[in-house]
Amino acid sequence: MTLSLPDGFEDLERFSAWAGATEYARNKKRWSSTMAESQAFYDAMVERAPAALEHLNKFELGTFDAEQSNLLNLCLAFVECAVTVEMYGEPQPKYVFPIDRFTPVHDEWPLADK
Repeated sequence: MTLSLPDGFEDLERFSAWAGATEYARNKKRWSSTMAESQAFYDAMVERAPAALEHLNKFELGTFDAEQSNLLNLCLAFVECAVTVEMYGEPQPKYVFPIDRFTPVHDEWPLADK
């Protein structure tokens, strides 16, 4: 399934699977990806995140449409993936709390599903 993104961000559609609507979903993708997949996503987002954030800053957070929400989720996944690439060097580090045992309670906040 291809992610719908705002005009100008079609190059990021190949990373649809990274744009989970919750922190848990995004981190589950991060933990299940290979290091090569994480690096490819990270490299693409290092280049595109500034433009994505500039685009998103034009709108109020509670007014995002589906395309803008998808782009925001990609940006959030990028930040969450950065520790894999920049610090851990592996998707499932040995001394980190396993994602399947961690359920963020703040994913219940009102904008989580938007």
